[in-house]
Amino acid sequence: MLDIIECDGVPGAFRMVFESLATIGVAGVAQLIFQQVLKLGTGAAEDYVKDFFKGCLKGDLAVANPDVTKKAAASAIKEFLTIVSDELEDQELSLAEIRDRYEFNLIQFVQDDAVKPLLGKAFEKNCREIDSGELAKIWLNSERKGVPFEPMPPDFDWELVGSLYLKKVRRIVRETPELKALLEMALLEEQAASLKQLAGVSPGFDVAKYRESLQCSYGYLKLYILDSTDRADPMRLWKMFIEQTVREALPPLRYEIPLDVKRQLQAEGGLESDLSAAALANYRQEYFQQPVQKVLAALSDVQKAVIVGDPGAGKSTLLQYLALQWVEGAAQALPFLIELREYALAGVDGFLEFWQRGRGADWQFDAVQLHQHLLEQPTIVMFDGLDEVFDRATQETIKDEIVRFGTQYPLAQVVVTSRIIGYNPERLQQADFKQFTIQPLDTDETHEFIDRWYDLALGNDPDKARLVTRLKDAILDSRAFQDLADNPLLLTMMAILNRDPEELPRKRSDLYYRASCILLDKWDVENKQFPSDVIETWVKQGMLRAVAYEMQTSDEGLKGNLIRADRLTRILTDYLREQGFEAPREKANGLIDQLRHRNWILCDRGADTYGFVHRTFLEYFCAMEIVYQFEKSRNLTFEQLRDEVFGQHWQDKTWHEVLQLICGMLEVKWAAQLIDYLVDFWGDLSEKNHCVNDLYDYLLIKGGVENLVLAAKCHQEINQHVESYFLVEKLFGKLQEIPWYIEEYVNSDAYKLAISQLDAHLTVLYSEQVVEAVASIWQGELDIAEWLQEQALSGFFAEVQVAAMLGLSRMTIDKSVIAEFFLAASVDTTFLDYGSGFDTTRFIAWKVIQEH
Repeated sequence: MLDIIECDGVPGAFRMVFESLATIGVAGVAQLIFQQVLKLGTGAAEDYVKDFFKGCLKGDLAVANPDVTKKAAASAIKEFLTIVSDELEDQELSLAEIRDRYEFNLIQFVQDDAVKPLLGKAFEKNCREIDSGELAKIWLNSERKGVPFEPMPPDFDWELVGSLYLKKVRRIVRETPELKALLEMALLEEQAASLKQLAGVSPGFDVAKYRESLQCSYGYLKLYILDSTDRADPMRLWKMFIEQTVREALPPLRYEIPLDVKRQLQAEGGLESDLSAAALANYRQEYFQQPVQKVLAALSDVQKAVIVGDPGAGKSTLLQYLALQWVEGAAQALPFLIELREYALAGVDGFLEFWQRGRGADWQFDAVQLHQHLLEQPTIVMFDGLDEVFDRATQETIKDEIVRFGTQYPLAQVVVTSRIIGYNPERLQQADFKQFTIQPLDTDETHEFIDRWYDLALGNDPDKARLVTRLKDAILDSRAFQDLADNPLLLTMMAILNRDPEELPRKRSDLYYRASCILLDKWDVENKQFPSDVIETWVKQGMLRAVAYEMQTSDEGLKGNLIRADRLTRILTDYLREQGFEAPREKANGLIDQLRHRNWILCDRGADTYGFVHRTFLEYFCAMEIVYQFEKSRNLTFEQLRDEVFGQHWQDKTWHEVLQLICGMLEVKWAAQLIDYLVDFWGDLSEKNHCVNDLYDYLLIKGGVENLVLAAKCHQEINQHVESYFLVEKLFGKLQEIPWYIEEYVNSDAYKLAISQLDAHLTVLYSEQVVEAVASIWQGELDIAEWLQEQALSGFFAEVQVAAMLGLSRMTIDKSVIAEFFLAASVDTTFLDYGSGFDTTRFIAWKVIQEH
């Protein structure tokens, strides 16, 4: 049976519904309306679809494929009604109340001639929001049979309804290829009309002046970002550029992020579903199995590519270098580079209009002539900073525009860059874009960078060779420098730091302090509202300590080096308020806004999240805050530092760097006690009965080697001092016994019967770690060199032999003391007794001989 619902002024398209309508609930109504729209006759369907898609499908396009457009409109209305019903439930209304008070009003509401185009607007290309305020106003002024609509509850959130509806519509578009094709056809017609309109005001097509503009924009490195002194050296990018290496894959780092950030990204479509632990391990293994290749060679073989990388990895510099190749005559294809942040703000209709009159474009071209050039001539078109488009809907729209651009202009090579976090590859992968990840600088690239830097900065200065050697040696000998040298931005900072006449700091905590001061001095100096002397360095350090500590104490710990924008704003605001600053939220927002445009010590990592420019600074400021609480604010007693910080976290590898840095910052007497605590954590292995079960429990269940290795690394952070001397003998005494105990355990029958792949891996790993720890800590001790020679010759595992050989090669004692050993090792067949280790150890021996 069918009934007629009389709705004042409403066409009859929806009037027929089941007589049981009043009992099925809004969800049922939504489904029935969906079905009714699909059943509309031709005339009614055309009228309804034209009204609904008034803003995005003009004229005949709206009814060119009625089955597609009817289904899209019906699906959208169904989703809208369902969202409204859910919001009413959230206002603590029962299903019966929603049915009795709102169902008939909602049916009439979605038929209203003013409402339909508002809902249809969600299908438009650049729609960021629907007019929720207008929807609320229409509801407030609507009547049914002369009776006003039932008012919505006081806390009913029309903006939330609009936001959720927009997301549902985007999904409808993504999942309906025919509809997407119609919308793209409409866009092409709009672009053609825009080209005709733009043809009236032409900026010309002056390639010679464009070449000059690119040279002016990208010719020199912007060193003032890091160095505000008058010593900043003008340095040409064309001569300084170091070609990066890449892997053709996306890194597992995308999934190794805090849970709150992961959930947000997944909700916004910025990350695919979770991977299981096994799947993530497999993903990581496959990623590192991908061969590395030079980026220019990789790009030469592809027509469409995405380059992702960490902040400071050189993504923008790479694109600028590609543009300069044409400027310098090394490439024929005309380059075009768009900063997508500027494009999103320009309010233009497409890339051609942006190049013709967009604010923020490098140069302006006549759109008609540019269109013809793109069709007929090879070009390279580069879209920089997809992650800098913060609105997710706009970002997805721009992805669609890039895909259409590549399709429309097949001769154009298209390159896109993005940071890793928040980049969802699905849309561009479907369009055959190859995905590449920039790798950290390796030793050869680092040395090439240093050589070029000082050649360009100092020329024939007699001090050049000394500075080059000093920085290279510092990177070779110091973990602190090694930690930072694989990032081009931070390597640049170290090159600037190396100009100072005083020696480079050897302690990691000292280096990180000086490096952070360079970055902190520039953070807010360009903010005209807040001059650089308003927020002093010590205040900024305090803010960063608070940020790092918040990240460290969260449920996810230090995982991912990410913090959401709202949490970051709260921390900075609270700290500035505690320090007595006026307008703390305004100042916090001003500081954070700068992070969106440039990498400071904190940087935008994509998807409205922030992090330290290098994980090292997160660990440094986390350690700094803990030491501050112990030494300055006295919120932490030594017992709490020992038991709660070290005792609870030493087995968590993500805390190891923090614990080591703490030891380097503390007075030696406190650090020595903490190290002694680690040494004795599992007791003394020599006191055990040396039975296999004791060894197994100590080594593989309790991780009895890890506390000793960590203790050794912590000791490496402190200056040699009388208060730490007693530790040296005790620590080395325990460490040198471990390989012997492991060998005894491996030779046991129980080991051979119960051995698992994990056990075998751990026994080798622990032996290797012990040798590496001894070699790195006591580099200048002759008796240590003798012990390492013994391990190299008689080590039970090939990996241990290799570690011992490498340790010997880095000893700071007179090289002649071990030269004879290496010469013998390079030809000695003794190593044949140790299986696969022979070739590796002999190779290392030859390499050491060549270098020394």
